[in-house]
Amino acid sequence: MMGDSSVYRHNYAPEELIERLHGRVGINTLHARGIDYLRSSLARAYRENRNLRLALELCVRCGACLTVCPAYISTGDINNSPLGRLTLAQAILSGEMGADVVERAYTYYWQCLTCRRCSWACPMGIDVGDVSRVVRSILYEMGLAPNYVSGVVDNLESVGNFLGLPPDVLKIIINNVVNEVRVEKGIEVRVKIDEPAYALLLPSACADYTVSINTFKGYVALLSKLGIDFTISTRAPDITNYGLFLHERHMKLIAERVIDEARRLEVKLVIAGECGHGWRVFKNYIIPRLREYGIEGTHILYLTADAIRRGLIKVDKSLNGDATYVYMDPCHYVRGGDLIHEPRFILANVVRNYAYINEEPGLAICCGGTSGMLAKEMEDLSIKYARLWYERAVIKNADYIVVPCAACKLQMDRVLPRLNKIYGKNVAFMGLMDLVYRALIT
Repeated sequence: MMGDSSVYRHNYAPEELIERLHGRVGINTLHARGIDYLRSSLARAYRENRNLRLALELCVRCGACLTVCPAYISTGDINNSPLGRLTLAQAILSGEMGADVVERAYTYYWQCLTCRRCSWACPMGIDVGDVSRVVRSILYEMGLAPNYVSGVVDNLESVGNFLGLPPDVLKIIINNVVNEVRVEKGIEVRVKIDEPAYALLLPSACADYTVSINTFKGYVALLSKLGIDFTISTRAPDITNYGLFLHERHMKLIAERVIDEARRLEVKLVIAGECGHGWRVFKNYIIPRLREYGIEGTHILYLTADAIRRGLIKVDKSLNGDATYVYMDPCHYVRGGDLIHEPRFILANVVRNYAYINEEPGLAICCGGTSGMLAKEMEDLSIKYARLWYERAVIKNADYIVVPCAACKLQMDRVLPRLNKIYGKNVAFMGLMDLVYRALIT
């Protein structure tokens, strides 16, 4: 019997928050909440969006997507699957749905992880994650969006970081990290803050400033050892971009904040930190925009892998002990950012014992916390999604799961205690730059 995941629904953002967000990007359709607006807007998108049109026209209902979709495998609910979401979109366009169509669309398109695992398995290459993003953007224009995602977008646009941290707090955190690196590694480091430099570093405020400080230390230690003059902007200290999940206009607005800061600080290079969806936006939107101004962009893991290959830094595997480290490919790295080989190369050079959750990177399993699923009210469903990778990690005898992604870290920070209790294990997690930091010989 098929399951029913309709009980899991994101809390709606209050109208005043939606109005504020709409005002920033010039949307004036807040009160167009009827079925007619949903249908007409989807019909317009069908005409104008080639990916959407091909997805709805080419699906042959073979079911290949059902064999790999974390949402469907975890819940058994056909509505919470790529096939179910395509069927719902087709029904909206044809006018076959009843009065509950808007609620159903909100429920099931926001349960999608937009991880694109289905597109890897589909013989037609259909990307249902993109379909979900299109429908979500229409729902948002109607004033219907998750409170969690809307709040993060508001923070990123108004303050510049995921958590809404004020500049003085960011400076305290950064200076504390610098001091700890000096004490722990004996490296004389200087991190500029809001000053011109050669490079602009973009950590992730949702993890690197909070639950994964050692990741942040890895950035600082590496760049210092390489002699790279770098700065951090308190106006744009974050690689996070939840606009990707909500609406393209917000994605671009958040991205342009980074571009503006890179220009203001007169940098020649912008370095992305560990964040899956942030890297996807950075690689595919921000780097091309930066190049219009003669600025380049890269990922901290590219710099690290290159430094190891060229002998610019020395690392000692023994400093990470004899634990088993199981690497988990972030879905937005492998299916949106082409960042696959470098993280694995780094891991092989900084630890003795390692394995991979996903032997085939293209079919990497999403952590279950991306695309807005970190919302508190979605925790139980996200834990169902998380069982898929957790059980693989247990089979691999993992002591630590290594995830170079901020959303993955936040997800693991909340779900590992519950899963460990259920399975009687003690699996922990860390970022990849944590291991580089520990292995670095100074």
